Amino acid sequence: MVFPNVELENSRVLVAEKMGLKLDPRNKSDLAVVVLVSTIYSIDLISAVFVILFRKYPPLRSKCPLTMVAMFTASIFWLIGDLQTNGHVTLRGSTLTDCRVWSLWSQVVLGVFCSTTLLAVRSYIFYRVFTQNLPAKGLQFLLPLIVYFSCLFIIGIVFTAVGPSRSAEYVPALDLCSLTHALKVTTFVVLWITDVFTCLITWKTRNIKSSFREVWEMCVTCLIVFIALITNTIIRFKHPLYPLNRHFRIALTLVDAACINVLWWWIMAKPLYCRIFRRAEYLQEWTDKLCRDGMQREYQVAASPGDYQKQEAESLQASEPPYNPHYDADAQYSSSRVSFRYN
Repeated sequence: MVFPNVELENSRVLVAEKMGLKLDPRNKSDLAVVVLVSTIYSIDLISAVFVILFRKYPPLRSKCPLTMVAMFTASIFWLIGDLQTNGHVTLRGSTLTDCRVWSLWSQVVLGVFCSTTLLAVRSYIFYRVFTQNLPAKGLQFLLPLIVYFSCLFIIGIVFTAVGPSRSAEYVPALDLCSLTHALKVTTFVVLWITDVFTCLITWKTRNIKSSFREVWEMCVTCLIVFIALITNTIIRFKHPLYPLNRHFRIALTLVDAACINVLWWWIMAKPLYCRIFRRAEYLQEWTDKLCRDGMQREYQVAASPGDYQKQEAESLQASEPPYNPHYDADAQYSSSRVSFRYN
């Protein structure tokens, strides 16, 4: 397929003029955006695979790797939905004309809803374990998450059931998807509630002593999320026909992609880099810091930094990590007050 389809783009411009609208046809700028974000996300995908492979590396385990990989997976659905809904690619003659699949489910439900909710879950785990001294497992912990995720999927099911004219509908003349005002309002109400909750949790954990800069990471996460949320809210409501404007659609897609990537690398870059290039040295530094901060009991590390090499050797021989950091899929706190498993 030749991109852009000159004949199709010319017809779109003429139709828009008859409707009293100005449409910027798809051109090489849109193609450049698709190539750019696809390349960046391909690199991210490779890093996510390494995160899964190295998830038992203690500094990496402390970042809740499975939750972060799930968040990144959701962001891929978000990106695909953005490229389709924002009008960067030709829809005609493909399955992309099914706007309820791509605009509603890929972009909204599986994409932005799940991405922001998983970040909120990560913050909630941190708050529950270190502030409330409660386990991040069991019915009391899982029930609110199950209910919330169920509500998100119910929203998707309801808007799917009411039909495209009341949710997301394909407009053949413009080769674009049109989202109803009700769907947009519902989407942003959910997003604002989720992100305000994340910020409140972050505020409640501001005084926690931590060796892993989680509070600082969570503060930056909130800032990044709000940048994306405010940008989307302004453009989508003040300029509802933004897919017709090349500058708006490119700006929105790049802001979303940039925020997701900054967030991913802000949290995962250092432990992943050190696992690949400075495995033993960084592990020693990381454990020494725990000991200096007096947190070896909570994290089951050696009583003193000098004892760590012996502990690591014994641990590697047994094919198990020397201690159990928080947020890990198999981690279990065993202090006098906290004991949990997650993921």
